Amino acid sequence: MTSAIRYSSIQKSNLKVKECNDDECETSMIAMSRREALLASFAIASSAILIPPSVSIAQSMDESNKNPALEDINLGQGEWLHLSEQTRSSSLAESMIQPNFATYATRFLINYDDGVAQWWKDVKDQNSLLSSSDERNNLGKSFGSLTRSIQISLDHFCTGEASSTLDIQQKMEQLFNVFYESYVIQRDGTKNEEAGRHLGILFSILSVKYQPQNGMKNILHIKEQFTDKRDVSNTSESPDKISIAFTEELTNLLPSKYQSYYDPSSKSYNIQPEVPLYEIGIDNEFGQNAIATPFGPLSSIPLQRRQPNVSPGLYGLLGMSGAFACAVTHSLVIPFDVVKTRLQTDPERYSNIIEGTMSIAKNEGIQGFTLGGEATIAGYFWYGLSVYPSYTFSKWYLSHELLTPAYATAHAGAIALAAGAIAAVIASFGLTPLEACRIRTVAEPEIYRDIGLKGTLKVVAEEDATMGWKSLYAGLPSLMIRQVIFGSVKFLAFEKATEAFFITWPFLRDATVTTLGVTLVAGALSGALSSVVSQPADSVLTYVSKNKSGSFGFSSVTDMIEKEGAGSLFRGLGSRCIWASAIISGQFFLYDIFRTALGISNDDLSQVFEFAVNTIN
Repeated sequence: MTSAIRYSSIQKSNLKVKECNDDECETSMIAMSRREALLASFAIASSAILIPPSVSIAQSMDESNKNPALEDINLGQGEWLHLSEQTRSSSLAESMIQPNFATYATRFLINYDDGVAQWWKDVKDQNSLLSSSDERNNLGKSFGSLTRSIQISLDHFCTGEASSTLDIQQKMEQLFNVFYESYVIQRDGTKNEEAGRHLGILFSILSVKYQPQNGMKNILHIKEQFTDKRDVSNTSESPDKISIAFTEELTNLLPSKYQSYYDPSSKSYNIQPEVPLYEIGIDNEFGQNAIATPFGPLSSIPLQRRQPNVSPGLYGLLGMSGAFACAVTHSLVIPFDVVKTRLQTDPERYSNIIEGTMSIAKNEGIQGFTLGGEATIAGYFWYGLSVYPSYTFSKWYLSHELLTPAYATAHAGAIALAAGAIAAVIASFGLTPLEACRIRTVAEPEIYRDIGLKGTLKVVAEEDATMGWKSLYAGLPSLMIRQVIFGSVKFLAFEKATEAFFITWPFLRDATVTTLGVTLVAGALSGALSSVVSQPADSVLTYVSKNKSGSFGFSSVTDMIEKEGAGSLFRGLGSRCIWASAIISGQFFLYDIFRTALGISNDDLSQVFEFAVNTIN
């Protein structure tokens, strides 16, 4: 029986399953069927665009890796799974497992569990090339997220079938036995006394109504009374201060002077010297929502990782989401795009946005603002179809297959730029002919308006008998440079802006409305920045298309500067910044909307760590 099946069976026995009525279940099944059908439909199409990650390579790496893994946690069966509704709806405030218990349990497992210890070593190695502050920040995030996974799993074990405090205490007795058998009793039958000491400290953190007193008494053989009255009196003194060095180093355990003891007056186990078990819910602990404790942070989100094998069908759905998002947003700004192009192609006639808009409206009417619409929709449908899955795959491949984890972590920004560049190159091959037709139609509507996109493609392809269809790619170098610069900066700036917003105001993650608001603002900022750095290439592309030079663009830069001056490289920058801010913010916004509509979310691209605790009778 596989661990996944074991996990499912244990989870079913430990969790309260939310029942649904016939209509709800039928609706849910229909939604799942629709999603599966979409995945199957786009699997073939996406494989034509991208080569999915190799499953065989990933499997062979796993098989050859003899080091213990996080999934090998001694407490039970660990799994990397899609985020379940149970986990998603789980709240820090509703958890029975105290934050202090969860954070000290994580420290305990890092010290005594081979799989968790290896995971922590890998996390430290992965962040070893970062600055000390960034390394500390990332280690804190990883610790807090693992602690949340541990808290959720222990909470499921203790409260799954429990209906009273007595039931929960009995589950705590079982949990204590699991810890004891897993980490105190060694393979040769001897006891690890130091692990036992820390186990006693760990379960002494629990409130008295949940403490497994039978286990702590009978297994650890802790005496119920002190003969030294001075020791008892010490427990009423002020809490012992824990050094900053202890709290900063997330793997440390309490030193030997700390012991668990039984207090007859309260009939509970406590820690001596007393430890200040504060719990502070703050907005930003290591850049994420977390509860701060003396033993480390407890994050609001469980431990996640990028899904190692994404199906071709999923890439196809990402492509369709991007295609619809780009086609819709570019359709909405076609009138603005017409004005921008006129400013670049005929600067003597159109000096600014307002004058250009009024002139087109007066001389050409409403139809003047729809010029090039067919080419725009077709071109950016392809752009979205190719660029979003290409970026997702390229970033994954560079980070997980081509580069070492430490190098990938230290150069995450450069990887995002490279992935954006690769995606832009792929998109440029389909976009170039259509962009050339759009510019021709806008610049010379009297020639190209009535023949449509198909006719314009034919005319451009036949202009130069020696080049033939290659004439459609006369602007490829300029467009590719523009798209590479624009696309790279767009993705990187968007991710950095989004990260900055969530680090500064973590509560923005808590609601869909605020999350989409961040998407819009970050998209606007990334669009404006991208337009500034890519404006010269955009101006050269327009110059090449307008003058029908047949050149592949590079020589046209000097021609353009000689004839129209260096300032021509930034002609129309203001209007393009406004255009880009509006379109990129809408693009990212609609991309998220369409992904949701097609049943794809970030949960499909990532996995969370969960484990089912072993049951010892």
